[in-house]
Amino acid sequence: MAVTPLTNLTEYEEAISRDRPVVVNFCATWAPRCRVITPVFERFSELPEFADTVDFCRVDLDEAFDVAQKAGVGPVPVFMVFHNGTRLSEVVAPHPEALRALVGWASTVGTAPPADGAAPGRSPQ
Repeated sequence: MAVTPLTNLTEYEEAISRDRPVVVNFCATWAPRCRVITPVFERFSELPEFADTVDFCRVDLDEAFDVAQKAGVGPVPVFMVFHNGTRLSEVVAPHPEALRALVGWASTVGTAPPADGAAPGRSPQ
């Protein structure tokens, strides 16, 4: 599965409201950390273990600042997990292992509770 770009509020609202978990990468092409972690996120979107359970989207802050603003994005990169319109978890500037843990956790949303009951990363407040 490819990473779907979200370029406006309508696309964003539709994506996060699905009855399937979605991981959204909020990034900017000029940010060095984004240039490092975005290809990792793209590789994860192609893994068979996630293809049937998680949607992958990205928001480029330079192209859709209003979307990032609505989501409350601060520092980038930040990856947020949504399900049925609710933000469940997020990680800021993750290492590849932390991002994989977030995507793995997201793949269990709606199917079974995670083994330890908690989402990786920081829960939204």
